[in-house]
Amino acid sequence: MYSVPRHPPVAEVDWQTLEHAYGDASDVPGWIDGLTEADTVEAALHELWGAVLHQGTLYDSTPPAMMAIAALLGARQTADAESTAWLLLMFADTVREYEQLDLDDAETTAIVRSARDSLTAIAALVRPLIADDGPEAAAAALLQADSRTVDSAVTEMLAARAGIRPAGQVEQACVATLTTLGADVAAVLADGDPGLAMAATLARVGAGGGATADLDLLVAGWELAVEVAPNVAFGIDNLPEWLSAVDSGAAAYVLAALPTPDEATIAGLVEVVLGSRGNAAAAVRRLLALAALPDSTPETMIAALRQCPPTPEVRDALAALAERVTTGGTSAFGSTAFHTDARADAALALLRAGDGRWSRPLARALLTNPAARGLMVATSASGRSALGHALVSEQAPPASMLIASILQALRQNPPTEPSRDGAGHLVALLATWPAEATADALPTVRELLEVTPKQAAGALAAWGDTAGIDRVRTASHGGDATVLLALARMTRDPADFHRVLDADLRYAESAVLEHWADRTDPRFLDWCRGLVGTEVAVSVFERGNQVTALRILADLDSGHVATGWPVLRGIIDAGAEPIEDAIGLALDWRARQLLPAEAATDLDALLADLVVTDRKNYNGPLVKAGVVAAIALLDLGLPLPGTPARITKVVARAVADSWARDLGLRLTERLTAAPVVVRRSVATKLRALVDRDERFDSTGDIAVEDERALARLRPILHTLETC
Repeated sequence: MYSVPRHPPVAEVDWQTLEHAYGDASDVPGWIDGLTEADTVEAALHELWGAVLHQGTLYDSTPPAMMAIAALLGARQTADAESTAWLLLMFADTVREYEQLDLDDAETTAIVRSARDSLTAIAALVRPLIADDGPEAAAAALLQADSRTVDSAVTEMLAARAGIRPAGQVEQACVATLTTLGADVAAVLADGDPGLAMAATLARVGAGGGATADLDLLVAGWELAVEVAPNVAFGIDNLPEWLSAVDSGAAAYVLAALPTPDEATIAGLVEVVLGSRGNAAAAVRRLLALAALPDSTPETMIAALRQCPPTPEVRDALAALAERVTTGGTSAFGSTAFHTDARADAALALLRAGDGRWSRPLARALLTNPAARGLMVATSASGRSALGHALVSEQAPPASMLIASILQALRQNPPTEPSRDGAGHLVALLATWPAEATADALPTVRELLEVTPKQAAGALAAWGDTAGIDRVRTASHGGDATVLLALARMTRDPADFHRVLDADLRYAESAVLEHWADRTDPRFLDWCRGLVGTEVAVSVFERGNQVTALRILADLDSGHVATGWPVLRGIIDAGAEPIEDAIGLALDWRARQLLPAEAATDLDALLADLVVTDRKNYNGPLVKAGVVAAIALLDLGLPLPGTPARITKVVARAVADSWARDLGLRLTERLTAAPVVVRRSVATKLRALVDRDERFDSTGDIAVEDERALARLRPILHTLETC
């Protein structure tokens, strides 16, 4: 007979010494008690999920809380057993995800170890539910697999339940758990129950041990597999995507073999592309074949192919599919709907790939879509932005056909919901192009001063439209700082610039710093000194303004270096953004011999400390800080501090980080002159990153950015390995 391990009752846990997402965990016992009453269980589950397991995060309060919850559930004392069981399955899934990370934080490692240990107790506590029916009984069976404990009494209990007929959800969960634990299920499957056989097959595949025969069974019994899958593992809402996550090779094999793939299958193929370097080619070939079918849905295939590495075949398919699209559509994020057009999505993908065909589908979308003014375009696997904003980010070049189509879109009636009007972003795009290319846009942009005054005024200022000064002055009567600044840029009148400083400058400071005409203006300089202050600012954009203002002040009077150094040093020491600009300014002052000798020595020591000691925020280490500091030290002709292992860690983390990758690659290029022990250590780690199947993290389209990173990294790595 199995035994239930003892766990500390809620009252014996010193919750005040533990933490969750919002502080000390002294409120956890009340939430746990709330699980027992029908009128409080929903709120209690919400609080426990949001605080103790916040966004899939483990805290030191999480393991004891989950054990207490499991005790209530196993004793059948919860008012919502199904949702409570779901919370425990979510916890187990979170533990597995943490165990896949390369943790170097001792505190987090200890929490993960405690969480793993608690799963054994949780599995034992919920075992009585296996005799019941319903989702909580199936969850109790699945939690036995999470404990990773093979106990004869437990396997006998699972096998006995799996033998009940007619077999259903709980029996399938029991078979899946037995299979995952490596137990013999032949006796249970002897009567040939198809659902149980499929449960065992899915479990083998999920454990990474699925043979080709298993994959063929999935293909042949796909409809049954879709039905059974949610019962054999937590969170299988979409079988193709789950299959891609657990075994990308199996997913590529199965999904490519399905004769009539649906949208879920296509999405699964995309997941293979995003998650696996080695299996992406097979998945892309299947997607291209599907795209070539006469009855394929072009919108669906564009959504898939735009996330694939932009090979010539993929680009050709995107261009051809875009020609088949004639109308736009709508999509939703939560309760908010927005306008889309697959032609615009294809155009952005082609633009990012450097394919000159990008402007044609975009122009057609803008000319023929009645909602073109408010289009949102796909910028990543799950993200969208206003069309104009995306094109500005990609530095889209001008084209006469495109300008004409943008103007037509701008003449449309605005969307019913003002927040969905993309006119300002389209005007901002026009403002990035030369005045001679956008001459035809002037009348339309002037008219838009009443609708989108900030962007319209900014565009007219960028083009030097002196004929529009009166219109902009009228628009400036509303007192908006951005419009006032645009007017000042056009008139160059000191009085107009001073009126800018009288306005509310929140979020407009950086533009004022960039465009102020007279950098010797005493009032402007006083304002700059106010921006710098004496303490490091809290927000990123405020710290950016501090750095810019310090640069302006020191360029005019080197005496500001001594007074500004403590603030600049504080920004650098924190390691947060804008770390690159801050270190760049400090190096500039040092090169110009503006820093006092003791400050220059302090800077060198600070840079060395940034390399060897992580700076952190609530998300973990600030990866950019160490790599920027390392590059700065090399620029100064100084050796890199720390062990080869530490330098390797700084480089590898930066290369693998979506926001610091370019800096990591730049640092790697500089290491060809490093000591041989450093070169070998870095090269070994980077070779592992290049040869692994998992793609690099990304700020946009995962596979596209990963391929670009590899194309740049491989020659650098080759040089590092052979120099």
